Amino acid sequence: MLLSRLATVLLPCALLAACVGGPPAPKPWAETATQQLHLALAGFEVQGRHVSLTRSAAAPAATPVIVYLPGLGQGSQAHDSGQRWASAWAQAGYTVLAVQPLEADAAAWRSELARTGEFRELGLLHYGDALRAERLDALRRLLPALRAAQPALDWGHAALAGYETGAQTALDARADAGWQAIVAISPPAMRAPAGGAATLLVTSELDQDPLGLLHRPAERRQAFDGFALGSGWLLTLGGVSHAALAGTLAPEGWHAQDQHRMQNGGMGGGTSGRRRGAAEGGGPQGPAGGGARGPRSGSATEAAQSDVGEGFRLSTAFIDAQLRGATMPVSTALSAR
Repeated sequence: MLLSRLATVLLPCALLAACVGGPPAPKPWAETATQQLHLALAGFEVQGRHVSLTRSAAAPAATPVIVYLPGLGQGSQAHDSGQRWASAWAQAGYTVLAVQPLEADAAAWRSELARTGEFRELGLLHYGDALRAERLDALRRLLPALRAAQPALDWGHAALAGYETGAQTALDARADAGWQAIVAISPPAMRAPAGGAATLLVTSELDQDPLGLLHRPAERRQAFDGFALGSGWLLTLGGVSHAALAGTLAPEGWHAQDQHRMQNGGMGGGTSGRRRGAAEGGGPQGPAGGGARGPRSGSATEAAQSDVGEGFRLSTAFIDAQLRGATMPVSTALSAR
């Protein structure tokens, strides 16, 4: 896949730059997408929310659609809303529509809680019942507007995907009509409807929680353990940081996650966790080791790049199986409910 080849090219460049004293200046995402990955990018607004569209430049108009919900602190601009996931799916012939349902989620790292380093409290707020319900309601209101704005897409074959808070909402919506597949990337520990659309939960052995709400990565599989038999799959990747699961392209920061991801003795939280975040550059842009925070996102090691590439491949194969009737992928990293 071209995306995997691009990662292979970028990785040695990032490693070399670290040795000579600084990372290379990243190319604008639009340039990489259009010139190297042969993608078409567009943007539009529905109900006051920005929507980023990613698709193959060679794809026909009536492609199946994937609605992608970004994570905490991410907007829905093409350059900061899971473009590596979107690229993999778009290259497979899907149109990806990224939209952040709530402005409060997009602005999380500019909030007073973030400015004062109260990251656990920020997590409790955004994953809490009130915003969780508001986010799901906002998604349900947005969907008719998305369909009206993009009527040529094949809405009869549609998947819903999300990361962090977006994954929480995707799981909450798995029983809603209109979805043939759900992809939940790094969700919180939560309960979800037992039945509904076929669901792939994606996490990793290093999928730590920078907000301090979880004690270990395995807690992220709670929703999977409650799925009805035959309706869910769990993809557990190896050496992939929580930040790398965001799927953002930020080669100038690929090293930051791996250099300190295990130095803080696990997930942490509370006051000591907040002080470490401030000391390591968390501040208002998010706690150290967190999700997609601009230049802090990514994962540097060759093994991690291979593992996250497997995530792109297997998630695409899962969506193909649900939306196009392809055979379900087989992998030691993939387990069925």
